Amino acid sequence: MSGTTIELAGPGDVAAALALAADAAARGYASFATEPETLDAWRAVWESTRASHPWLVAREGDRVLGFAKASPHRTRGAYAWTAEVSVYVAPERHARGIGRALYRALVPALRAQGYVSLLAGIALPNAASVRLHEATGFTLAGVHRAVGWKMGAWRDVGYWEARLHPTSAPPLELRPIDAVWPNVLAALGGEVDLAPCELDAEGARALIAALDRELTATYPEPGATHFRLEAGEVAGAGALLVASLAGEPVGCGAVRAAGEGVMEIKRMYVDPRWRGLGISGRILDALAARARAEGATRLVLETGARSTAALALYGRRGWVPTEPFGEYVGSPTSVCLELRLAPAAPDVSRRASGTRGTSTPSP
Repeated sequence: MSGTTIELAGPGDVAAALALAADAAARGYASFATEPETLDAWRAVWESTRASHPWLVAREGDRVLGFAKASPHRTRGAYAWTAEVSVYVAPERHARGIGRALYRALVPALRAQGYVSLLAGIALPNAASVRLHEATGFTLAGVHRAVGWKMGAWRDVGYWEARLHPTSAPPLELRPIDAVWPNVLAALGGEVDLAPCELDAEGARALIAALDRELTATYPEPGATHFRLEAGEVAGAGALLVASLAGEPVGCGAVRAAGEGVMEIKRMYVDPRWRGLGISGRILDALAARARAEGATRLVLETGARSTAALALYGRRGWVPTEPFGEYVGSPTSVCLELRLAPAAPDVSRRASGTRGTSTPSP
């Protein structure tokens, strides 16, 4: 992938995309096209849908090595928040990570636009495509049997689906790709600003209110939600961090003292539009650094049994189950986790100069 960039497709890229799709159609049954498709037809589709349904290209110099695109699922209005996706890569670049890189940009972009469900049709068998989609978060929804005759045989098509937003609330307003793409690129490039914030600051209040609404909808049982966080707990040793993209607050997380050598993560949240871009991980890393700097050797947190994405995130980052503690004892859906912290590294340069070393986390 060195030297390869992922970009929004422009009018000059449509011919390259068509060539890749035509090659796939000629070589096998990954595409069900049986007659040559015209460049004029492809350009018309790109022009009519490019604002709402992005096409991305993987470019190396002047050459397009692969493309991924979103398409409308069906035309009736209730389907507006569902898109179909597909990806094609030059045969000589298969298994080089290009398809995954395209989807790692396309899926978050569609989430940021407000799409709720994605569908991908895969003519079977196609183990490589199945691996790619499942690695990107798609799961099998079902198989349509013998729906295409290609290369001398009837072909099944499996449909894989990905859910981008919670379905416990009405959908968001759909945004054009140009309104979200700069922030998607910034997040993918690590250009996320993390800054300490007061608990009652406007951006923090809005994020925490959105978190409370989401948790209340997900966990309606009495005693299942735990919102308490006091301003004094995020002062001194504690902290509340707000993540921003181009000045827009998109996520937050707090850490507070919870006993000798122990600190607790609270109010972890990323705006649903901006999930899947690694922002939660950056917040967690910064909070862990703050806890280490304060001498903590153990971090704890509480999440919910239905928060599958959060549980997966914490599991990937080394958090393990622990006994319920504090206000979470007896909570009907609570899952408590812990993370052991290595001691903060001493600041050798300050010690060498005779100044006591300190470690200050940098977001």
